[in-house]
Amino acid sequence: MALTPGAIPVIVVSFIATILSMVALVLRLWSKYILRRRMVLHDHMACAAMAFTAGTSSVLLAAGFSADSGLHPDHILATDPAIFAFNLKLFVPTQLLCVAANTCVKISILSLYTSLFPSWRFTLLCYATMAASSVNFFAVLLEMFLLCTPVQFTWDKSIAGTCEGQATAYLIAGISNLVIDVFVLVIPMPMLFGLRMPLRKRLGVVGMFSLG
Repeated sequence: MALTPGAIPVIVVSFIATILSMVALVLRLWSKYILRRRMVLHDHMACAAMAFTAGTSSVLLAAGFSADSGLHPDHILATDPAIFAFNLKLFVPTQLLCVAANTCVKISILSLYTSLFPSWRFTLLCYATMAASSVNFFAVLLEMFLLCTPVQFTWDKSIAGTCEGQATAYLIAGISNLVIDVFVLVIPMPMLFGLRMPLRKRLGVVGMFSLG
């Protein structure tokens, strides 16, 4: 099955981003090998995030070639209900893999913060944010399988079933994830701006941290 015009940009961007992420991870691990430094939590979480990201890209690729990804769901349902059902089935692993990758990235960044800024209060704040991010992941995991009765109705709309509060649950999960992302970005800023160095260099360090 050929790619739809709407699927091409998603797959191209996903493929390029995945390759760049792999290159960055390989360079990171290679530098650790050269410096003979042991792997720590933020390294393991970065590797896990890479694995989940590659899985997400693989599912997106499968959706593009086999599930008419990029077309409006109503159009897919009207033209080929079987493809529509397959599309919904692929949505479940895509959602879970994406959230897992995002959670691992946040935990990796927060773990790195604790090694750079060993203040016990800051470390406690980082671990609390890790816990909040993990809770958000498990909330998404549960909502994927508990909102619809029977659970198969989540991806198979041809059977009898109901879904309660699905749109609201997804909205809350998305907002909470965004809030945690912003919090991860801003929590080191007071310490970075407090560094004893010229303002230009401090702004450069802040910009580097802002890139994740």
